[in-house]
Amino acid sequence: MTSNHVKHNPRQGRPRRFTMLGMIIFLLFSLLSGWSGPVAEAAGTTYYVDAAQGSDSNSGTSEAAAWKTLGKVNSVTFSPGDRILLKAGSVWNDQYLDLKGSGTEGNPITVDRYGSGAKPLIDFGNTAAGGEGFGVRLRNVSYWEINNLEITSGQQPTDMRRNGVLVVGEGAGAGNFRHIYIRNLDIHDIFGTDRRTGGINFHARGANTALESTWEDILIENNTVINVADTGIQTMTDAFFNSAWTHKFDAFRGVVIRGNVVEKIHRDGILVRAGASPLIEYNKTKSIGEACDVNTSIVNYLEDITVVAAQWAYYTKGAVFQYNEASDTRMLGGDGQPWDFDIEVHDSIYQYNFSYDNEGGTLLVMNNTNNNIFRYNISQNDKDANGVFHLVNGGGNLYVYNNIIYRSGTQNKALTHASNTGMAYYTNNIFYNGASGQYTNSPRMTYDHNSFYGLNSNVPSDPNKITGNPGFISPGTATGLDSADGYKLALSSPLINAGAAVAGNGGQDFFGNPLYNGVPDIGAFEFQGTITPPVTLFQDDFEDGNSSGWTTSGGAWSVEDDGTKALSQNSGTGEALAYTGDASWRDYTYSARVKLLNTFANAGLLFRYADASNYYMFRLNDSGDKAELFKKTAGTLTMVSSVSFAVTPGQWTELKVTVSGSTITASAGGTQLIQWTDTAAQPAGGKIGLRMHSSTARIDDVKVTE
Repeated sequence: MTSNHVKHNPRQGRPRRFTMLGMIIFLLFSLLSGWSGPVAEAAGTTYYVDAAQGSDSNSGTSEAAAWKTLGKVNSVTFSPGDRILLKAGSVWNDQYLDLKGSGTEGNPITVDRYGSGAKPLIDFGNTAAGGEGFGVRLRNVSYWEINNLEITSGQQPTDMRRNGVLVVGEGAGAGNFRHIYIRNLDIHDIFGTDRRTGGINFHARGANTALESTWEDILIENNTVINVADTGIQTMTDAFFNSAWTHKFDAFRGVVIRGNVVEKIHRDGILVRAGASPLIEYNKTKSIGEACDVNTSIVNYLEDITVVAAQWAYYTKGAVFQYNEASDTRMLGGDGQPWDFDIEVHDSIYQYNFSYDNEGGTLLVMNNTNNNIFRYNISQNDKDANGVFHLVNGGGNLYVYNNIIYRSGTQNKALTHASNTGMAYYTNNIFYNGASGQYTNSPRMTYDHNSFYGLNSNVPSDPNKITGNPGFISPGTATGLDSADGYKLALSSPLINAGAAVAGNGGQDFFGNPLYNGVPDIGAFEFQGTITPPVTLFQDDFEDGNSSGWTTSGGAWSVEDDGTKALSQNSGTGEALAYTGDASWRDYTYSARVKLLNTFANAGLLFRYADASNYYMFRLNDSGDKAELFKKTAGTLTMVSSVSFAVTPGQWTELKVTVSGSTITASAGGTQLIQWTDTAAQPAGGKIGLRMHSSTARIDDVKVTE
């Protein structure tokens, strides 16, 4: 990494004369110090390595005079600006790179390939150095860049630590290291004996009396790590075990882990320990947790593990996980989530991530965490072994806003959760509960402006909740981070301009749209167009004390006080109906509050009303606790749909029907209950009204919009 600062050269400036005494002193100093005047900084030497045509007796400094073995490379201590180029298509069996020397700022030492063809392959087999195997080791060095290699060991019977790339600080050479870049490597089929092994491993190693190591400026980018034990990509420090070491939260600074694909991993996918503001973005993890493909008669030493997560941090402050994708994380004995604010993670964020089919749920929050944010993420059919959110007791404050939680399977655990410490704040989220999960209410959590759809939508204590269909374009159809457009809101969604403003919201939604476009939207999508407010066709709250404009048939009708004024029907015999509106109305939404006044009563909304023999009706029926949709044609009343619904006489319930073409959508208490399409001839009318039979009931706050 080059510096942004220009260094001043004290030798530049106007010429000056030397005195004789000054000249003598200058010459003496030059002889003693060996100084020979300013020279250009060396650009470094390029070395070539060719497994098929090279020779270790060559100079290595041209393609025609390439070295042959990696052992020859290991015998050289390299200098700033040097390049070690491995020939494309070459294969080195039972060999490894153990690199020595350090570069400097602006002059790193680089390992890369030359020529065309497959990436150079290092198959280190069952080899070992100091009791552990590796394809590439960077021990106590700085300013190295490793690019464009394939690394494997295959399945080996020896039980020992193995890593594709091991970056380690230890022993007398331990210290503060900088600038390690690992890019475009294909690492696969490597199996180590414990969690200090895996694909790419940074490790500050040592006991209490040893020197402590740290790193700054780490880039792990565009690698594939597949079929590896133990962990895919990780940073680790022994400061957790050594009381004399001090860098438990910042052993790794300036860490960027970007664009990697990590699959079929025995333990964790991507794990950052002791990180200071790491950035983890655009990574994909799949099949995490005892997911390796191995012949157990050969590789019989993998640890039996019980908890894994896909992409997470531990003892870290200021982490940002964004634009990542995670699927098929296994729930072995516990955990099993894609995302995890683990122990001692503070001030960190998960945003713009997509997860699906993870067995343990969506988010784990461990103890001794605080001030973490989970926002603008989409979870599509994550399983729920631990519920959607699992907040372990002992955690601090957690802010959960503008996420989409979509469930359409057999999930039956809680969709929300709280710990016994701190607060969990759920704001502007969409919970699409097509399964059977419950919601949690607790003094340790708040809800505000969330959308709840499906079963148990009335349970959360959200004073500003919206229930019913959120109006996604095509939910449940995403196959990855880049195919989630189905979770955008349709123009007709009730969640547009229905949310609450959140300060410090990150400035954009899941899809990259700026925040906000007017009043905030609920969910991970901020609508960017212009919404035309619905046109109110009719409205009556009866506060004028009369029912002018209404026509009644049967019953005993009057306007009465019930907290506010309402239209009441007080005869319990025969059919009673009241109607109003315009026969020309066709497509509209009709809502009203309805209260049944006696047990076993029924009452409901009339719509597309032509006359007493032709209309639709959506009603509550206390006899059997039902919400029912009827169609009456030429005097014949037919039930076309019925669902269970808890009906309570003496309690107001909001009923709402939307009729659009031949499709009717009906809701009660804010929850969509029925959607039915009429394939036959429809009533010719358009008016609205209220009907009951052998029942008494009231109606208030009538509103018709289109």
